[in-house]
Formats: sequence, structure tokens, C-alpha cells
Amino acid sequence: MDIRQVTVFGGTGVVGRYVVRALAARGYRVRVAVRHPGLADFTKLAGDVGQVTAVLANVRYPESVRAAIAGSQAVVNASGIHFQSGRQKFQAVHDAGARHIAEAARDAGVARVIHISGLGADNHRPGNRFVASKAMAEHQMNRAFPSVTILRPSVVFCPEDKFFNRLALSARMLPLVPVFNGGTARFQPVHAGDIAEAVVRCLAEERTQFGVFELGGPRVYTYRELVELTLRMTGLKRRIVSLPAFPVRIGAFFAEFAPKPPITRDQLDLLLRDNVVRPGSQGFAELGIQPRAAEAILPMYLDRYRVGGRYDIAAPA
Repeated sequence: MDIRQVTVFGGTGVVGRYVVRALAARGYRVRVAVRHPGLADFTKLAGDVGQVTAVLANVRYPESVRAAIAGSQAVVNASGIHFQSGRQKFQAVHDAGARHIAEAARDAGVARVIHISGLGADNHRPGNRFVASKAMAEHQMNRAFPSVTILRPSVVFCPEDKFFNRLALSARMLPLVPVFNGGTARFQPVHAGDIAEAVVRCLAEERTQFGVFELGGPRVYTYRELVELTLRMTGLKRRIVSLPAFPVRIGAFFAEFAPKPPITRDQLDLLLRDNVVRPGSQGFAELGIQPRAAEAILPMYLDRYRVGGRYDIAAPA
């Protein structure tokens, strides 16, 4: 396949910016399709002059999606939201947005579509609107563009992540760090750069068409272990307290009325369920990628939450 230009939806997001960087490093021309192109200027630094461009597109509007895809031979969908606000609803962004992208790619004769989903999207529990919309997004992709490649990562870590940064900030501000129902749910953190590498490997190999790849890091942790790891990386001494989920769920309900809720019921539900790669699933190994361990990367950015700042660390004797 002669792929020269790739359109990336959600190219300014936590994972999307790494995808843009990885594609540019491989010599692709990259079109970053975002709602606010003026806020995507930093993505141009990923490539040579003119190699990376930002275009106006909103996945809720099919016409803008079609315009963003026109002329590209491949499409990556890294768009997504963590909570609903205003017109940015799960159904509109994940479900309908995926349909608009897949249909536009099909009609434009695009060779490859790669959709970044999440672990558990095909096996969601009733009541979680976020996961249900992710499942519908995969369904829409498969229906309109059957040869789509789907990547399902576990919880993502990188300097821009929403998970470890939020844990570290909470530990910095609070005397106690809560875990829910004992913090026994298991996670397999994966670096955003490794997900991006999976994208470029999939684009380069036709055999990955029609495939689903579950992406998890080299180690599985319980939620409590992730909290302990965060405290160790930040040097913060905090007591970990287990809270029952039910009263927290009530608080999350009211928190959802805030413009940027600290936690939602959907997010709480995700902290109570396992999020690990299933045995026998295709993953990094099939793509020839050795994923990076969280312990190797977290010190590079969680040290800013240390008391006194990242430079207040005693020099070795």
C-alpha cells in the first residue's frame, strides 16, 4: 500500500500527539484534524516544515470529517472524551463520531483505518455510558469499514496522562489517598508512545487489517499498588484508605454537574473492574514491540509533585 498522508483525529490528545510524532518520524505527511486548529500548533514541531498540518474538523459533523480525510490514504481515530459536557456527549463523539469517520474513509477510498479504543470495550457492564459508547464506536467502525484495525490499550501513562497525574495531585493535596473497595481491581499501564508505535507498525503491515490488538504494559498492578507506586515516585508519605464504592458513587453523581468533574460514576466504575489483556489476545508481541515499564517512565514526570519541587532531591554522595 502506498500511504503518503495520514489524517489523525484527536491528534492533540494524550495518545494522539504521540501518534502524530511517530507518524512524522516515519516520513508520513500528517493532517491533524481537531476542533481548534489554533491549539494544535505544537504538533507541527513533530515534523519538518509543512509535514504536519492542522485542519478544522469536528467528528460530530460529517462534512468536516470528509474534508479532513480527503486526499489521505490512511486514517487514525484517536478522538475521545472522558466526561460529557455541553454538546460533547459520549454518543455524539464516540458512537456517531466513529461512524462519520468510517463512512467518510470508505467513501474516499482510504486504504487503512486504525481505531484506538480501550480494553473492555467489547465486554462492558450495563450502566457505564462511557464504555458502552466505546463498544458502539467499535461496532460502527466494523460495520462501515470492515478492514479496520482496532487497538485496545489499558490505562495510559505519559507526562500528559490523566491517571497518574491526577493520583499524584490528589496525594499532594490530601492527607489521605482513597482506594475503592480495597483497590483490588487490576490494571496493565501502557505508555502512550508504545501505542503510537503500534499504530505505525499496523500501517506498515497489511496482515494487521481486520485485527484487534489488546495493548498492555509488561506488568499487572492492583489499583492499590498503583497508588503505592505513585507515592513512592513522588516521595509523599500518605495513608491509603479503602472506601466503599456506594457512597463515593453518590458523590460522583453530584460531581458530574461541575464543568470539569473530579470523578464521574463511569470513571469510578472503571476503577472497580479489571483492565488487563486477556490471555490469547493479539498484542505488542505480535507487532514486535517490547512495551516500556511504568517504573522506568514515571520518575521523569511525577517528580514535579515532590514537596519542594522536582529539584529538591538530595544529590548522591
